[in-house]
Amino acid sequence: MNSAYATDDVDLTGKGRFSRASVALSYAILLAGLLTAGAAVYMVIASYSSLPSTDGWEQIDVALQGVNPLSPAWLWEQHNEHRIVIPKLFLAADLLLFRAKQKFLLTSILATQFLLLMVLGWSMRVLGGWRGTMWRSGVGIAAFCLFWPTQWENLIIGFSICFIFLELFATLSLVELMLYWKHSERQPGDRHAWMYLLLSVLAALAATYSLANGNLLWPLLVAAALLLRLRLAAVLSFLVTGAISTALYLHHYHRPLGHGNPASSIRTPLEIVQYIATYLGSPWVRHDVRLATCIGIAGLAIALFVLFRLRAYLRAGRPLPVLLVLILAFCLGTAFLTSLGRLNFGMRQAFASRYHTFALLFWCCLGLLLLMSELVTANKRTRFLVVQGCILTIIVWSSHITRNDVRGARIRGFRINVAATAMFVGARDDVQFAKAFIPNPAAVSAETQFMQKNGLSAYSDNAYTQLGKPLQSIYALASSAECTGLVESIATVEGSGQSQALRISGWVWDREQQRPPSAIVITEDGIIAGLGVVGEWRPMTLVDNRRIKDGYLGYAGYARVVQPETPVKIYAILRGSPQSACYFATAESAQRQ
Repeated sequence: MNSAYATDDVDLTGKGRFSRASVALSYAILLAGLLTAGAAVYMVIASYSSLPSTDGWEQIDVALQGVNPLSPAWLWEQHNEHRIVIPKLFLAADLLLFRAKQKFLLTSILATQFLLLMVLGWSMRVLGGWRGTMWRSGVGIAAFCLFWPTQWENLIIGFSICFIFLELFATLSLVELMLYWKHSERQPGDRHAWMYLLLSVLAALAATYSLANGNLLWPLLVAAALLLRLRLAAVLSFLVTGAISTALYLHHYHRPLGHGNPASSIRTPLEIVQYIATYLGSPWVRHDVRLATCIGIAGLAIALFVLFRLRAYLRAGRPLPVLLVLILAFCLGTAFLTSLGRLNFGMRQAFASRYHTFALLFWCCLGLLLLMSELVTANKRTRFLVVQGCILTIIVWSSHITRNDVRGARIRGFRINVAATAMFVGARDDVQFAKAFIPNPAAVSAETQFMQKNGLSAYSDNAYTQLGKPLQSIYALASSAECTGLVESIATVEGSGQSQALRISGWVWDREQQRPPSAIVITEDGIIAGLGVVGEWRPMTLVDNRRIKDGYLGYAGYARVVQPETPVKIYAILRGSPQSACYFATAESAQRQ
């Protein structure tokens, strides 16, 4: 590194028509990025369910089995290919302190993404010297990539905090490495430089025990330390710590059944390249493997060009582009490692939204490198303005994909909440449990009893306690003119013991407040016999009822059948204080399938 520590010192603010347009575009890009973050927060809130999803049921099952969720044995226990010690600590905290309601996990996910955005924005300013127009544009790009809802699986599922932690800790480790480089070279006698080295090592350890891909950091850190010509002590710190950590990680390690064998996958290099390209291109398309592959190949070509530029960045002593190149390399390594274990599932598996978190970080780094490229900044007016315009166009164009992702997340949340109502009334609806991504429907009964006994998850509030009580003891009755709706299907499903239950679905609308009701209740002879949730996407209802402006008005629920020949009445629970019940439909016994 040069004796005088170099930054980019880029601020394209100035006078003239082009500069004013560039400033305006920088604010527009920043606003678009923040709006994307707002859309992600809205998606998390709108799709919320207190019931776990997919692997998140491990949080309940470990307690059900009588295992202490803070026991070292469970924390260290392998989960698929991963040892997720740090995420499990958060799962345990959510269980022990917050009754497994998922809110703590989801809040932690969003907070982690905002923290990563702050780290990247801080790095642009401190390591890159970005100011004004340049900095606003860069932060807007980062906000867009970190919060774009196409990665909805990692934003709305509490268990997916492991993916978000890996992204943060890997970036922090590389940022601390750059700070060590800066201080050790600029001030060789700086006694505090070792702190940055220590923090880099600790962040790499945190990444390693958040997700298996974190093990990639150790060879990357060693290679970076050699390229940066750091002191031998720094190189050995990464080498020795990484070797010990990897040895511990692999101790009693076993390859999960059904997952690909890396030794077999490595023999098909062309398929690996296609998988990586699809992995990188998948956030921009929907299920079109060829198009995703083409986009990914373009990204790979640009990334290879950037990697060749690394030596120039090192000679110039520019830590920000070096940081971005290292993050790029980590993202590419993550895609490669994923391909080794998932190639046997086919190319379409590369579209999994949980992988988009790393693919989007890859594109974020490419966008930031493009923004600071000499080809762009050499002419501070027209070229930079064109790049800004292209970036803003991409963000705006992507909004149509965002709408689909938000809708998909809300539908998933609705299905999970419907499964919760089935548990409340003791309905054994394996089809609905599968839609709610409950991994072991056969264990639902035991899990339900455990959650109810301990007031966990969906049983942490008093919604289920309404069952068996008179409707008017809980709700005031509203005029039937205040709501409208239909029963579209009624099916009989297996209930608890020898009894049966009804599954009722349709649509409902609050005419008074012009929005969907908060929930539904189902009564038999004035007694609450069932519960339901509202929020299914019903676009055809919008066509048939032009006064209805919100498509999330479909409902589904379950009711205990006490007297099979008795019709059950369905009420919409209108929002407000106090809540009121509005009758809108009757399910006749003749309608039951």
